[in-house]
Amino acid sequence: MKSRACNKHIPLCLVPLLIGLSGCGGVYESSVSGIVTLDSTPITRGTVTFKPANSGPSAYGQIGQNGEYELRTGREIGIPPGQYLVTVVANEPPPLKQTASGGPPPPGPPITPAWYRSPDLSGLTFNVEPGSNDINLELTTQPPAGWQDPAKRRRR
Repeated sequence: MKSRACNKHIPLCLVPLLIGLSGCGGVYESSVSGIVTLDSTPITRGTVTFKPANSGPSAYGQIGQNGEYELRTGREIGIPPGQYLVTVVANEPPPLKQTASGGPPPPGPPITPAWYRSPDLSGLTFNVEPGSNDINLELTTQPPAGWQDPAKRRRR
């Protein structure tokens, strides 16, 4: 009798396990990693984003201590092959640990120039091939030709 009762509950125990293992993506056939530099100096914090030129999921990577990043799409390491628009957003540490009301502080001053923060303005486009892709992002503080800061244009 007791073994029948246990056998009835085995499928119920397996459901959470199967849901946890199912994930929401899949295994991607490409991987992307590299080093992010600004004027030849590694950036040691921030986020790299690869946004598909057409459609599909964006991939993200945190920039580590040596400027290294590795992309993830959702929870999965990797990225689908294709053409991508790239942004890099990095800020200095915030000057405060928390606000006076106890909330999170605003971000510190930007490290990366404004044009690298927008996929349409960054000028960074890359074709990700199946397999391993080493893509170093060599940023510069020199603005692109014709650059006008959108925030300054709005104030006029």
